[in-house]
Amino acid sequence: MEYITVKEAGEKWALGIRMVTLYCNEGRIDGAVKKGNMWLIPADSERPADRRRKAINKPCGISKEIHSIIPSQLLPDGMGMELFVEIINSFPYPMHICSSQGEILYTNKAFLEFAKASDSGGNLGKHNILKDPNLERWGIKDFVDKAYNGKVSHAYDVKVPMREVVEMFGGNDELISETLFQNITAFPINNENNQLAYIVTIFVTSRFYQDREEITKGKKYIDEHWRDEFDMDALSDAVHMSKYHYIRIFKQHTGMTPNSYYQHVKFNKLKEKLCDCNLSITRAFYECGVDYKGNLSKKFKRHLGMTPTQYRTAMTEK
Repeated sequence: MEYITVKEAGEKWALGIRMVTLYCNEGRIDGAVKKGNMWLIPADSERPADRRRKAINKPCGISKEIHSIIPSQLLPDGMGMELFVEIINSFPYPMHICSSQGEILYTNKAFLEFAKASDSGGNLGKHNILKDPNLERWGIKDFVDKAYNGKVSHAYDVKVPMREVVEMFGGNDELISETLFQNITAFPINNENNQLAYIVTIFVTSRFYQDREEITKGKKYIDEHWRDEFDMDALSDAVHMSKYHYIRIFKQHTGMTPNSYYQHVKFNKLKEKLCDCNLSITRAFYECGVDYKGNLSKKFKRHLGMTPTQYRTAMTEK
């Protein structure tokens, strides 16, 4: 029997190497055998059926004309429904609107693209945020509970379970290979009786990885150890490469050294902490693993042209 490699099968079936390897590991390619670390696939094998293809002719059941969700009396004065609909549908960030009971009633175009879902209605209310058993595992249960208690809620740098999101919302594209993190904001909308009517949730990507594996591993390591002092030796151990070689390829692919990337991450984390008025300025620096009287405070002013206190004032007065 003639065999081909995973790469050759991917080219034949228009699939990525990771997807073909996943099919092999799941036993979905008849006759595929593993020799050492390499999969060999019968040359006459057919492309495995995508288990999510059943969603192609099936409405995803999550989109709906927003006219039937938001009463016109809840719109701002002077804004017609037609303009409001255009604003929502043109909003560049993924968002969805849920009922006070947790059912997803509406998603904008950006959300449908993000979830790789078809833009069609039917079976509305099938997806209920409050009844989702995965909230705890995804680390957003407290975030959701706060929103449904009528308060504006924020969650930062949440790792998106892309496989589950695509399947949940009826996506029909091949699973993408990148790793995605998002900042999420949810806010309540009350009815004319000042009772909770809807929850609007907006998703903004904070981190996106689609680099070669060594770069992705290095970025992830830095993102998980940004509170610690930068340690190039530990980083090189994590990616299993010499530090001098890794610095060179990291800069080649990202335009900055690992240390510069670490400083960039730490600086952005500090800006997030400074926007939390529940923390003192000194505490915000402490939460980032640095001393307020240290060099980072001076770099902050030099970089932004304002002190940390001035930055907080400027951001919280918006």
